[in-house]
Amino acid sequence: MTNAIATAGEIAKSANSGGWNITLDIAALLTALLWPIVLLIILVTYREQIPAMVRGLVGRLSKVEFAGVSIELAKAKPFAPDWSAGALDLRHKAAAIQVNDSTAATFLSQLREKADGDYAEVNLGDGKEWLTSRLYIIAIVFARMKAIKCFVFVETSGNTRRRFVCWAKPERIRWALARRFPWLEQSYADAYSTILSQRSAFVVSNDGRLGYQYSQHDPQPSIELLKEFLQRVQTPAVPPAITDNENWVLVDDATNTHEHSRWISSHLLEETLGEDANRSYIRSSELRWKSMAEQRKAILSFSGQFVAVTEEDQRFEYLVDRTVHLEQVAKQPAPQTDERN
Repeated sequence: MTNAIATAGEIAKSANSGGWNITLDIAALLTALLWPIVLLIILVTYREQIPAMVRGLVGRLSKVEFAGVSIELAKAKPFAPDWSAGALDLRHKAAAIQVNDSTAATFLSQLREKADGDYAEVNLGDGKEWLTSRLYIIAIVFARMKAIKCFVFVETSGNTRRRFVCWAKPERIRWALARRFPWLEQSYADAYSTILSQRSAFVVSNDGRLGYQYSQHDPQPSIELLKEFLQRVQTPAVPPAITDNENWVLVDDATNTHEHSRWISSHLLEETLGEDANRSYIRSSELRWKSMAEQRKAILSFSGQFVAVTEEDQRFEYLVDRTVHLEQVAKQPAPQTDERN
């Protein structure tokens, strides 16, 4: 026992003399021990809510980082329909008599998909890709059937493809086109009235979605609406009395079918939409390497629900949902004020 005490004393003496340097950081030890316990308690307490919270973050945020780096911008969710698949080209081709279950199969399958999105991209190309009549009816159908919040318009400009033009809400697109080209709204009103009066379709939701009473999610009534609408804006030949050939486009050579419509260029689109064409964008390079606070400040400096993010040559990359950042700011606690004065 005496030897053990002597040995301990020698060790202490050796340590004091500079041979060893043993430091015991009690605070660091407690922190290392307590944090796993705290995390375990949180996981157990909120085990049912955590999966839903993680899914929400993954669906809205493009990247999550820790150690104070940043949470990247909340991206809007894209929906990518195939506008030109199959015999029915939704952009500019097909006579009304050619619209049937076979030609519209791709269109129907896209409407049946459970997946939806915040926005859909419309590529105007060089101005000979989309007709005003098709954009008009698509804005109505996809807003109701797929809950699309806006359409993003891009074009081909010089060597730049998918150059961002603007984004606009479906209802604004519809009414802007109806104001500029009144026959579109008249034709739609007749087509809509026809399928409802014939009991070919019913309104099955509070947002105006069409379906059948026995099958409320069947998109077939939307095909019937499209067909009825096209019948009213098309004619086998341009009537001799019509002199405004600028507003008639040949859509089917075999039947000499013309459509009461015009090709959409970015100039015509922006001119028609006016203030409803949201042209603001920010280049991704302006956001790169910035802190979350700086990114948020940049996004909130714009107006509107969305902000387009582009490459250096204005090539469209994605939309940022600006309302997500507004909600985050609104949830932050108000700064404390000194009431002693």
